[in-house]
Amino acid sequence: MKKWSCSDFECDSLCTSCTSNHNPLFRGLNVSDRELFDSDRSKIFYKRGEVIFKEGLFPYGLICLNKGKVMVTKSDDFGNSVIINLHKEVTFLGIADYIAQKPYQSNAIALEDSTVCILKHEVVQDFMVTNKAFNSSLLGSLSAQFHQSNNRLLVATKKQMSSRLADGLLELKRVFGTTPSGHLNVYLKRAELAILCNMSIANIIRQLSSFDKNEIIKLEGKKILISNENLLLKESETA
Repeated sequence: MKKWSCSDFECDSLCTSCTSNHNPLFRGLNVSDRELFDSDRSKIFYKRGEVIFKEGLFPYGLICLNKGKVMVTKSDDFGNSVIINLHKEVTFLGIADYIAQKPYQSNAIALEDSTVCILKHEVVQDFMVTNKAFNSSLLGSLSAQFHQSNNRLLVATKKQMSSRLADGLLELKRVFGTTPSGHLNVYLKRAELAILCNMSIANIIRQLSSFDKNEIIKLEGKKILISNENLLLKESETA
């Protein structure tokens, strides 16, 4: 983890340009409003696998994923984890806990080398009170993440294994898209994919092999290509 302040030098991907990166929280703000966020924020670099925040820590600012990919996980009383959210740039992390000003109830882990911005607490709090556009966008983003988490937990507990894997692969494509060659534009280790689909690593490997054999997907080393999305959707709909 490497940390620096944007006041020390000019950062790229400033808040003033976040509308071009489709950050929903900044769409209703004018340039001068976004400049206030730029005036005092920290920027932190995380390597793949590093923890951005974890359960029990208290939010000290609003975290924006400036660049990279992140998974948000939650653990049960037995230490088992499930991925409840997947995020790409540009979006905010841990919104619910930040708004409630309570310790984080989940863990955010970098899926690739990533950079986050920490927006100053006082500035965010002022905008939450005085700026209706920002407050509305914040609540909208919170709602979307809440529904995504609920859907992920439902899939992870109610469906059979092949359907869980199909849902997981479709979710990866929906969130991160594909490369020009058609491969999923994200790399998850088998252990991470197992957490996403609430399965054991052995079962993930068997199901991937089965999908590959049935030409639903194509495994090429660490890369996954969805060969037949219609079959994958059909598999996803199996109870």
